[in-house]
Amino acid sequence: MLAAIIAPTAFSAQSPPTGWRPASASEASGAWRKKSPTNFLVVRADFDGDGRTDLAELLVDPTTGKIAVFVKLASTEKWQMLGEPYDLGYLDRLGINLVKPGKYETACGKGYDDSFCARGEPDYLVLTHSAIDLIYTESSDVIFYWDRKNKIFQQIQMSD
Repeated sequence: MLAAIIAPTAFSAQSPPTGWRPASASEASGAWRKKSPTNFLVVRADFDGDGRTDLAELLVDPTTGKIAVFVKLASTEKWQMLGEPYDLGYLDRLGINLVKPGKYETACGKGYDDSFCARGEPDYLVLTHSAIDLIYTESSDVIFYWDRKNKIFQQIQMSD
């Protein structure tokens, strides 16, 4: 859905959180990134179901050498980190992508590892609005989705 995804340069007016910055072209230059108009670094969609477009970005903290997924909901205009930061060395294989509403089989449902089910993760994730897919190419992925009841982002392992 190209309408929900916009090139990273379009967000230069959106100041990232203090100490963080967008990844540079040289940091995110893998050939696999050419499959996305945003190089798998930026996603725009309505994540919280309020009808307004929100922003998610994979950002770099050059001081600590970390990367992390951040989201800015249109309703709050405040950045929040999703999940834990990763070492910058993983940037060559980390990206974010749009997940459309629908029903998706989770790592628990696929039987990847009993630990996922033991944590209470469901067999399927049913999304009523868009979500953010954190992918580690040719390996695992996690979906961050808005929990409307608790008004927070949750995460669920989709593959290991």
